[in-house]
Amino acid sequence: MSDPLTKSPKNNQAVANDKDLVELAGYNAYRNYANEQIMVVNGSEYRVVHTNYTDPTGMDAITVQNIDTKSYTIVYTGTGDKQDVITDVKLLSDVPPVQLEHAVEYFNKMDEKYGISSICGNSLAGAYTNAVAIKNPDVKAVNLNPALLPAGMADPNKTYDNITNYFSKYDVLTKIEVPLEFGDRIPGKQYKINNGVPEVGHITTNHTGYKKGNGISSGNEGQFYTIGVKGQPGFGKIYMAADEHIVTSIWSAVPLYGGGQTERIDINPENLNMLATALQDRVIHKVSLVQDYLGNAAEIVKHEGDQFTLRVNHLQEIFVEFFEWAGGPLFKGIATTGNILNSHIDTLISKLNAAEDQCRFLNSILNSPPAELIEHITSTNVSVESLFGEVRNYLYSLKDKVNELTGATVHILQEKIPQLFEGGKELFVDAVVDELQAHFQIINGNKDKVLNQLKEYQTQVHDVATNFEHQDQALGQSIGGNTGDVNGKVTIQPTNIYSIEKSPYLLEKMRLKDIHLDTSFEEFATITHAVFIMPLIGIKRLLATIVGTLETLSGLVKGATNIALYGNVSGALISIFTDFDDKVKSSVANTLQPLDELVSNIEGIRKGVDSLIMNYPDLLTNFKPYVNDALFNEGGYDNVQLYNTAATSILSEMEMLFQDIVYQLSDHKADSIVALRKVSESALGNMNLLHQQVNRGTMS
Repeated sequence: MSDPLTKSPKNNQAVANDKDLVELAGYNAYRNYANEQIMVVNGSEYRVVHTNYTDPTGMDAITVQNIDTKSYTIVYTGTGDKQDVITDVKLLSDVPPVQLEHAVEYFNKMDEKYGISSICGNSLAGAYTNAVAIKNPDVKAVNLNPALLPAGMADPNKTYDNITNYFSKYDVLTKIEVPLEFGDRIPGKQYKINNGVPEVGHITTNHTGYKKGNGISSGNEGQFYTIGVKGQPGFGKIYMAADEHIVTSIWSAVPLYGGGQTERIDINPENLNMLATALQDRVIHKVSLVQDYLGNAAEIVKHEGDQFTLRVNHLQEIFVEFFEWAGGPLFKGIATTGNILNSHIDTLISKLNAAEDQCRFLNSILNSPPAELIEHITSTNVSVESLFGEVRNYLYSLKDKVNELTGATVHILQEKIPQLFEGGKELFVDAVVDELQAHFQIINGNKDKVLNQLKEYQTQVHDVATNFEHQDQALGQSIGGNTGDVNGKVTIQPTNIYSIEKSPYLLEKMRLKDIHLDTSFEEFATITHAVFIMPLIGIKRLLATIVGTLETLSGLVKGATNIALYGNVSGALISIFTDFDDKVKSSVANTLQPLDELVSNIEGIRKGVDSLIMNYPDLLTNFKPYVNDALFNEGGYDNVQLYNTAATSILSEMEMLFQDIVYQLSDHKADSIVALRKVSESALGNMNLLHQQVNRGTMS
C-alpha cells in the first residue's frame, strides 16, 4: 500500500496531496495571510512562513509549511487585478512576461531557504506554477484551471509527470483554451473535475473553485451555492469546493484519473477497515447528498404540479391582456358577453336612432313650409328610411360578429390554452411536470435502493474485516494452546438483490420543455390564427359596409339644404324664407351630428380590428415566453437541472471510486473477498444505471 503522502525525491519530505494543493491554490491563495498565521486545509494545519505581496510586477505568493509533515509548499496567487488580466493576454505571445520570471525567482529563493517540495496555483498563478515546474521536475506541481504558458516555453515532447492540472467542468478559461488547441501550452497531466454549476452568475467561483466569502477553513458548513429562496420548495445547497471533487484512492492519496490502475493493496483487516470507513465517510455521505439533491428537485417538481390550475389561469389572463392590448380600449373584456365593444355598439344603435328621429323631423319641416312659400318651392322629402334600417341591421350583425369573436376567445382560453400543457409519452394533462414527476418517482425508489445497498455493503466489509481479525486471533490462540479448537461464530450482513427500475421518461433530457413548447405553441399559433383572423376580417368588411352606407345617408341629408325655388322670391318673402332656411339647416345639422359620430366611432372600431390583425403575430411572439414559464417556472426548472447536475457529478465520481474498489478486490481467492467483489460490482452497476437516469435531468 502506498503512503497517503508521497515522498519528494528532492528532499525526502512527505509531499502535500492534490486535494490540499487545489484548496490552497483556489481558496487560501486569495486570503492575504500574515506571517506565522495558521490555516486549516482538509484537517491539516499549515503555517505561513513567508509572504510575497509587494512584488512590483504583481506576482503574489506565500510559502507555507505543513505542521505535521514539515514539508514546504509555495502557493501562487492568481488573477486578482487589472495588471494580472493584462498578463493573461500576454501569455498568448512568445515572450515570457516578467511575472513568470519573478515567479521562478521567488521559487529559487524559497527553495534555497526551505527546500520546496510542492507548488500550486489557480488561473494566472497556474502559469506561474507551470513555469517553475518545467524547470524543476523533482517538485510536485498542482494547478486548478491554469492560464497558458507563452508559446514555446514548454517542450511538447516532454510529459512533465510532476505537473497535474485540474480543469473544472464549467470553467470558462480552460473551456476556451483546449478547443483552440492551446492545451499543449499547459504542460503535464490534465484532468477534468466536476465542481461548479452551469450558470453564468457563477463564472468566477467556477474558475477559482471556491467562494472567497465562505471559508471552508473556518470550521463552518463548507463551500456551497444556495439554490432557491429560503422557505420555498426546493430551497437548499449544492456543495462546490473543488478539492471535494478530486477522486482519490481509498487507500492512498493517488488521484484516480488517466485510466491507469493504482498500486495493489494487501487484503487484510487494516485495509478492509479502511474500506469500511471510507464507504461510510466518502461514499454513503456523498450518495446521501445525491439523495438530498434529488429530493429538493422532486420537491420543486411537485410544487409546480400543485400550481397547475394557477399556472393555466395565469396564462389565460396574460393572453386576454395581450389580446386587449393589441385591439385597444374597445376590446377590453372581449372574453365576456358584457364586453365594452358590445356596449359600444348598443350606443351606436342609439345614435342611429337619434339620427333617424332628427331625419323624420327634417322631413316634417320640408313638407310643411309657410303658406307664402308653397307656390315658390318644390316639396322635398329625404327618403332614407331604408338606409337607416340597413345600417341598423348591419350594427346588429356587428354585435353578432363580436359575439362570435367573444366565443372564439372563450374557446381559445378554455380549450386551446389548457392544450398547450398537454402531451408527452402518456398524453399527460401537464406534460412537462407530469413527465418529470413520473421520472422522479422511479429514480426516487432507485436511489433508495442504491443507498441501502451501499449501507449493507459497508456493513459487510466491516463484518469481514472483524471476522478476519477474530479468526486470525482464534487460530493463533488455538495453535499456541495446542487445543486444536477455534471458537467463535462468523456473522456477516446477508446480501440482498437490488434491481434498478427502468424509466421510459426524459429520453430527451431537460430539452423536454423546449421540445414541448415548440410543438404545442406552433399548433396553438396555427389554430388561433384561423380562429381569430377570419372573424376579424369579417368584422372589418362589415364595418366598411356600414361606413359606406352612413356616408350615403349623410349625402342625402345634406342635399335637403338645396331647396329648388321657382322664379324670384319677392322681397316680402325673404324674411319668411330666411326663417325657413334656418330651420332646415338646423335640422340637417342635428341629423348629421349623430351620423358623423357613428362614422367616427365605426372608424375607431376598424382601427382596433386592423391593429389586432396586424399585431397578432407580435402578440404570439410576446406570448410564447409566458407559455414557457407556465409550462414550468423558468427559475424552478433551472434549479431542477442544477440539482440533477450536482447529483450526476457525485455519482460519476463514486463510479470512479468503485471501479478502483472492484480492481483492488479482484484476483483474490478467498471466498469472502470474491463475494465482496461481486457485491461491489453490483453496486457499481446500479450506481451506473442510476447515474444514467439522473443525467436525464440535465441538459448535457
